[in-house]
Amino acid sequence: MKVLIEKMVFAGIGLAHLDYGEPLRGHDKSKGKAVFVKKVVPGDVVDIRLINEKKDFTFGVVKKIIKPSLTRIDPPCPHFDKCGGCDHQNISYDNQLKYKDEIFKEVLSRAKIDVSPETIIPGSDHPFFYRNSIRFFFLHKQDGSVAFARHRYDRPSELVEINSCFLQSEVSNKILKSLKEHINNKIEHKSGLWQIKIREGKGTGEFMVEIITSGETLEGKEGIVEVLKDTPDIKSIYHTVTPSKSLINLRRNLIYGSPIIHEKIGHFTFQISPQSFFQTNSLGVKTLYDVVKSMAEIKIGERVLDLYCGTGSIGIYLSTLAKEVVGVESVPEAVRDANDNSKLNKIPNIKFIRDDVLNYLFSLKTSNYKLATVIVDPPRAGLTPEIIDKLSTINCKQIIYVSCNPSTFARDIKLFEKKKYILRKVQPIDMFPQTHHIECVGLLTK
Repeated sequence: MKVLIEKMVFAGIGLAHLDYGEPLRGHDKSKGKAVFVKKVVPGDVVDIRLINEKKDFTFGVVKKIIKPSLTRIDPPCPHFDKCGGCDHQNISYDNQLKYKDEIFKEVLSRAKIDVSPETIIPGSDHPFFYRNSIRFFFLHKQDGSVAFARHRYDRPSELVEINSCFLQSEVSNKILKSLKEHINNKIEHKSGLWQIKIREGKGTGEFMVEIITSGETLEGKEGIVEVLKDTPDIKSIYHTVTPSKSLINLRRNLIYGSPIIHEKIGHFTFQISPQSFFQTNSLGVKTLYDVVKSMAEIKIGERVLDLYCGTGSIGIYLSTLAKEVVGVESVPEAVRDANDNSKLNKIPNIKFIRDDVLNYLFSLKTSNYKLATVIVDPPRAGLTPEIIDKLSTINCKQIIYVSCNPSTFARDIKLFEKKKYILRKVQPIDMFPQTHHIECVGLLTK
């Protein structure tokens, strides 16, 4: 079925309609059923196969590009057409920014949010090889060998073999290559190998490798360590066990080096353990935090409340401006890392509390935060109505909302409006080039 890709919409998907080539009758509804297609460029004419058909719309998968868009480019990665890791390598980076800017503005417009967003800015000057953390599956092939793999974009339950990745560093690609050669040449029993995760301190050059198995043993462990040690930047190697092939209840065993690696953001150093959450674009993090810092305009003597603080990086970055920073996080390992990071950076005016955000807000003495800046950096699901309701009773000077999901951001901004907190400014940031993801920072005041 032939369709014309008309525009990019949320989640980086191309929008088309099923009656391409037929005369229209004057309004959008006459175009026929909407169809959403991944891995396309506005202006493409493509032959698609329909999948997951719904009443008012359907999804399609490209079978053939009939006429490429004038703005389509050749993706540098040979795995792009199948791998689910990237969405937009077939679009120049300038046009990626243009489409993301349009999508972000449309999300706010549809939510009837009366503010003009700033133009999207790149997180860094590096649209490739920027990730500091990436995970691959071991693909067990019929000939008994293994390769590394990622999920297919069109059939996520299936894996596609990956020989290198344009989002991770060249050193990480070399690590994968040497490890695969060693395993295939030296290790007979490979069935327990499940995943590998590589973490990198972009500002320090330190690497951590975590090999995850579905059994208790890692055959040829000593040889694997020796091969990995040939990369001098590898400072930490873990063997992690998951009997159920899930990422919960993992048992981690340090088999070489230090239990942590380090990352530098601006003048601050952060330690990273295997379970640490840390933004995956280290260079982009500085841009993001500088936007937060500029937007907040924290005055000397003010308190800052950092909700969903993770490993404490935002609060630590802002600590030199504030009288006191309090970070709240429910994940115990993250709170431990946050405390370690504050000690590492010798920050005397910051403390971290392990608690559910809503529970903590109920325990607050409202008067303490009358003049404070509250920072929220929630998961993709955003804030709950209960948290928004309770935040509004603190009567803080301003709320800085850091979001990785424009859709839930817009939803929450409308709920804040009902509590008299109005979005005054919002800055979208492209933290994840080649993908559809958009980060943003918003300022709300009464």
